[in-house]
Amino acid sequence: MSSEHREAYALELFQLRQRRGVTQPEADTLINDRNVLGSMMVRMGDADALVSGVTQHFPDTIRLALRIVRIREGLHRVSGCYAMITRKGEVFFLADTSVNIEPTAEDLVEIALCTAHMARRFHVSPRVAMLSFSSFGSVDHSICTKVRKAVELLKYADPSLIVDGEIAADGAVSPEIIEH
Repeated sequence: MSSEHREAYALELFQLRQRRGVTQPEADTLINDRNVLGSMMVRMGDADALVSGVTQHFPDTIRLALRIVRIREGLHRVSGCYAMITRKGEVFFLADTSVNIEPTAEDLVEIALCTAHMARRFHVSPRVAMLSFSSFGSVDHSICTKVRKAVELLKYADPSLIVDGEIAADGAVSPEIIEH
């Protein structure tokens, strides 16, 4: 990375964080951290994404991204999304398994829409399974009710999206289970 880019990133970091106690000399030092540099590259449009968190704890990784990259305008929640490729070549996007502890039905809708958007970016036609410990009302519990509500809201938010649920994970990935 050229010093010209580093200097521009450090200056932007200083301007972004100066009211949070970051001085210009501190920004010049912080930019040497790969996660800070990568986050600044995303912020400045020089990178589309940052893969991070392998060498540090997840909360530290996401906290840094929120301070620098920020949340996309119009969104209310941040969520985690994992891409999983099976040995058969099937691609699954799993969200949110890492950030939100008790999302509302509306949060679940936003998370599902963002995940569907992510799948499309990878040229995967999204089919959404809203997971629960219940399948289609088999358990009467407030969490299941919340997921069922999210399914209805999601179908309204994007009628073109294929959505199923609430459903247990094994049923979501197994045509044999879902047919019974």
